Amino acid sequence: MKMKLKRSIGFKMAVAMTVGLFVVISLFSHTSVKLSEKRLLAMAEKEASKISAAIKGSLDNAMCAEGEGSVQKVIDAVGRESMVHDVKLINRDAEVKYAKNPGEIGLRLDQSVKSCALCHDKATVTGDNLTVLFTDADGHRILRNVNPIHNEERCHSCHADDPEVLGKLLVDFTTEDIDWMVMENRKLLIFSAIAILLSSTLLCFLLAAVLVKRPLRNLLLKMKFADNGEADALGAISGDDEIAILDETYDSLMQTLEARNQRINQQMEEMLALFNVSEILNKSDSIDDNINLILKALSIGFHVRQCAVLTVNGAGGLVERGACGMDADKINAVIAALADPELYEMVDVGKTFLASGCEGVADFLAVPIKSSGNIVGVITVHEVSGMEITDDELRKSFAIIATSLAPHFQIGLARAEKQEMQESPFNAFIVMVESEIAKVREYYGSLSLVLVSVNNYSDLCRERGAEAASQAVQELAKGLSVNLAVVHECCRIGVHTVAVILPMLDSMEAPQTVNAAIVALGSDLSLRVKIATFPDNGDTALVLLHALR
Repeated sequence: MKMKLKRSIGFKMAVAMTVGLFVVISLFSHTSVKLSEKRLLAMAEKEASKISAAIKGSLDNAMCAEGEGSVQKVIDAVGRESMVHDVKLINRDAEVKYAKNPGEIGLRLDQSVKSCALCHDKATVTGDNLTVLFTDADGHRILRNVNPIHNEERCHSCHADDPEVLGKLLVDFTTEDIDWMVMENRKLLIFSAIAILLSSTLLCFLLAAVLVKRPLRNLLLKMKFADNGEADALGAISGDDEIAILDETYDSLMQTLEARNQRINQQMEEMLALFNVSEILNKSDSIDDNINLILKALSIGFHVRQCAVLTVNGAGGLVERGACGMDADKINAVIAALADPELYEMVDVGKTFLASGCEGVADFLAVPIKSSGNIVGVITVHEVSGMEITDDELRKSFAIIATSLAPHFQIGLARAEKQEMQESPFNAFIVMVESEIAKVREYYGSLSLVLVSVNNYSDLCRERGAEAASQAVQELAKGLSVNLAVVHECCRIGVHTVAVILPMLDSMEAPQTVNAAIVALGSDLSLRVKIATFPDNGDTALVLLHALR
């Protein structure tokens, strides 16, 4: 994928580095030039003072020994030096007595000009040797040394001894050499800065291309291949820098996503298998067929190699109803392990757990089958292909399986119990409900099944005795039957429970009818009423009873 130059990381790094280096080098160069110029001027001032002192000494000797003609010769000789721009000897009144330019002799210097005002504008003019820097009318910088001529004792033969200073020696030096050195230094710094900027920019581009652009291009290609389903088309990026770490993190992320996708696909296959099993269970009337189907589904659809299905018998114990890949001894060891009070209590909670540390059997997964608040069975899982029993995802999957199969499992058990039971009033009541359901189904009507329970039956037994309490429930059934002003069937189906069948009454009409009958009864019993309606809550008698639990 091509990218414009100005949008690339290398270009941005090069621009940032160039701007940064330009600012730093500019500040450094300016400071360096100024410091160099300052040092050179300081050295020039010292040398100017020394040269001025030497000239002054020569003039003193010439004036005292040879006369005024020799003084002019000394000044002419000094003036011929290339570094000397001008030289003058003035008296106290600023009148030029000797000069490099003979035309200036006899003129009086104007102290208001810039070259003089630098010192004379001050409140007090010192009598010491001074050096000043100024620019003349032609734009040249001049370094002037002002050296006072003191009235020494040997001068008294020609001059009065009153004045302390007889005059001043003015020596103007040109700064062309200094300016040339400063300019050359500035050029050198500019060329060096340009070379540094260009080389740094080029180096930045090269480093970005080698260390950043190429690895990033490989990483982008890897992402593109991964988007097309070819995650392993390119290898890992070598190195230990940030991009290599990013590539390693990306590979780890892709592996995690791949594993998660595989897990999702597996779960979808499992859910599809579970759905198909549920559809078949809805049509099955045999609990044995149901259990065999569940075992086959666990083996084929969920890759279970060893498992067992246990159901709760009437005494609350566990009995084996089917197994896959397990012998009788191992099944008995599992049942004995789950009979332990601690494990049985965990089963009764209804949550899937890992049973470990059991005697005679390796760790296994216990999956309680809970429906309508009751534990109706347990699926024990001992071995699954490609997965450890301790895997948390495995536990979650089997918890979903148990929740999905629980209603079908309970219905199958109820149907099996119905087939095995001998004729009884309860069975007759079930047959009656099924018969009434068949009638209202023909007319596309509804049916309400009502359970009226005596909440304080235990208190009645203590206060009146068991026989009187039972008689009170019987009278309740008769009273309800008398007071119900609609077609109905009423019978006692439990120690403290009365069932009422109300054909052709829906969930809105049934509560009003039953409550009216209870109010008319005027009983002092504490009653609890539950209502389930066909077809809203179920399409069979057992399912309706299941909804009332």
